[in-house]
Amino acid sequence: MDKILVIVGLVVVSHAAWALAPDRAQLSTEENATINTACAPMVSQGNGSFQVCVARQMAALKDHPTPDLAAVPPLRLRAIERRCLYLRRTGIGPYNDCLKQAIEAPAAASNAAPDDALTPDYAKLFADSPPETATAAPVAVATLPKPADFLPRRPDRIAATPLSPAEVFKKVAPAVWVVVATPSRAELRVHNVALGSAVAVSEHLLLTNCHVVKGRAIIKLVQEGVRDNASLVAADEASDRCVIKAESVRLAPIAGVRAIDSLAVGERAFAVGAPLSFERTLSEGLVSAIRSRSGRAMVQTSAAISPGSSGGGLFDERGNLIGITTLTYRVAQNLNFAIAAEEFWK
Repeated sequence: MDKILVIVGLVVVSHAAWALAPDRAQLSTEENATINTACAPMVSQGNGSFQVCVARQMAALKDHPTPDLAAVPPLRLRAIERRCLYLRRTGIGPYNDCLKQAIEAPAAASNAAPDDALTPDYAKLFADSPPETATAAPVAVATLPKPADFLPRRPDRIAATPLSPAEVFKKVAPAVWVVVATPSRAELRVHNVALGSAVAVSEHLLLTNCHVVKGRAIIKLVQEGVRDNASLVAADEASDRCVIKAESVRLAPIAGVRAIDSLAVGERAFAVGAPLSFERTLSEGLVSAIRSRSGRAMVQTSAAISPGSSGGGLFDERGNLIGITTLTYRVAQNLNFAIAAEEFWK
């Protein structure tokens, strides 16, 4: 009987402790991670002690808010985070104070880098988001139709005339957009921003990779100073195929999508995307192989791609779309892959 009473008592205490758990839903993933790091030593003392620590950290956060990191150039941000990292174990107050002081300090000349001037100012980019999107919940991809059930007919004006690299770029570049996405305003402040690319296949629809936009409620399209809001409208997460819709801008879609069985190993291939945020970058290579991965056709290519290229276009020498660039193996040279564009209609 005594043992039963002890067990019941523990259950009651446990539920009471969870009931007192502070609501952290509005915090960014970075803020939650910092609080968890600071309170990790309290886990061994029980959930009640851990939640008391969390409550104290939440109170400290109100007095020491997380500084806005969205406009800090990547190179400088990495240096600032390394400088302040050790304070995460101390608490979110000291950590945020360190970040704030480092941001406000004049940047050393040695910290400047060429990519700093070319990196988008995310704060400005998202400044015109409608108020309702600031707290919008990301679309659940499982509730969306598959791309093949949503897309209009596959573009079938297949070009037959070979073009020079300059002519290929001139033909296809208007269809390729930069995609910038973030889960929320809170995540934007701590630089939680995904950068990728997308290819227009109609006046309002673009193909991209799900890993660029999944779980991100605020999506922006950017091209040569033109900006537009976008939304996720179709998805096949298992194969990383997603479709996004431009809100107001009229797109210039590609004219033709080649079937995978018409490709030959050794053909010239051109990738256009935004590697490391360098908008509409052209790279040249070959179709290295046609492969199958997880039931989807993939085009292996030696055309260079990098983070930010995801969702961009892989084109043949005639300007036809043959793939959506998806991944690269960094441990090997020229080992890059694109989902066969035709797969989006299957």
